[in-house]
Amino acid sequence: MTAVHSDAPMGPLPEAVHELLARFVQLARELEPYLQDPQSDSVYIDIRQGSWTQGMVNQFRREIAPYPAAVALLQFAAENAGREVRYREFLAGSAWTDTQVRSELGAMSKVARKLFGRKTWPLRARQGSDGVMAYFMPEGIAEWWMGWGAPA
Repeated sequence: MTAVHSDAPMGPLPEAVHELLARFVQLARELEPYLQDPQSDSVYIDIRQGSWTQGMVNQFRREIAPYPAAVALLQFAAENAGREVRYREFLAGSAWTDTQVRSELGAMSKVARKLFGRKTWPLRARQGSDGVMAYFMPEGIAEWWMGWGAPA
């Protein structure tokens, strides 16, 4: 039996193949931080935020630097690692307005989607029964975050 080899171009790829290739690209983006930091441990946050490595935290922090209000909120959560902090508590102790912080958190979500293919933050965010957001950063992630020092 001989193999048939043809140099003739193939027809257009079926839509299912395009979808599969797009999924491969998305998975590669999601895996990239782990591949760049293969020796690093990861810290699991929850089902929505997943696991984070030090490389992911560093990459995320670099990319959100243009959003100082968002950085300040994450810094606040890191400084209070291991305990849940409330959004109003953060606002009361900062010079940021609610509008500015909310706008930058939206931008932060876009950065996460660009980097990791989904909205993921290095902390758990939940809405309380009173409608106010609360944030929790695990100690391991806070150590990596604080390793960069306080934001300027």
